Amino acid sequence: MRVAAILAAAALLAGVLAAGFLSFADSYSGQTCEASPGREAVCTDTSATLVEENGKWVYGVLAVPIAISLGALMAVAFRLPRGIEWSLAGLALLACLIAIFSVGVFFLLGALLLVAAAATDRARLAPS
Repeated sequence: MRVAAILAAAALLAGVLAAGFLSFADSYSGQTCEASPGREAVCTDTSATLVEENGKWVYGVLAVPIAISLGALMAVAFRLPRGIEWSLAGLALLACLIAIFSVGVFFLLGALLLVAAAATDRARLAPS
């Protein structure tokens, strides 16, 4: 198997793992305490996942990096023009930079792997 295909598959796996983590891990946690005169304070811990906090539309946002990685893997596997690989890698990096302070940092590894896959695709390095 070609190195570029392995890197693109690793980018897809990284995206799926990041989306899974963001779907099920707590993104918010807090504690509220109520105190009454003469009584001990009663504290309540709360937490919520990204989906619980924002709704199911978040799955669509989390699917974008996965779709980009899948497209890049298909471009490598089917030997599509290298411009497609580079465009998808650039799009993944751009999406990560736009969302870097929220979910973008979780998908940065996948974007960098896509850049590496496009750079190491030796099957099409030589001009034809």
